[in-house]
Formats: sequence, C-alpha cells, structure tokens
Amino acid sequence: MMGPKKLSTIRKELRQSLRKNGKDPIQWLDRRIRALERAGASTAEAADVLHALRRVLRSPTKTKRGTAKRSR
Repeated sequence: MMGPKKLSTIRKELRQSLRKNGKDPIQWLDRRIRALERAGASTAEAADVLHALRRVLRSPTKTKRGTAKRSR
C-alpha cells in the first residue's frame, strides 16, 4: 500500500533518488535496462521492474479528464 502520497509526489521522489548520481534518470534506466537485457533471461524480472519505473517517469504529470455529463 502506498499511503496518502499523491502520484506526483512519488514521481518527484523517484526522480530525485535516481538523479543522485548526477545523471538523467531516464538515461540511467535505459542503460540499466539494456545491460540487463544483454545479460539474459534470468534477469527478465529486474528488467520488467525498470521498464515499469521508466513508464512512470515518462508518463505525463497531468492528465486531461473529460467533463462528466449530467443526466437530467
């Protein structure tokens, strides 16, 4: 369970923790994913986790929501 944190806060914290080494977090994840994929099938689960993290970081911070139609 994630608790009361908003998704934007989680993304911000994730970016900050991945940026500690001074590099772009997306580029760092891309390098790690390529290295794991070259290593073989035994690391497929780890690569899947990194792919998921990359999707979270790449997804837009705000999504447009349609207006709800009220029935009268």
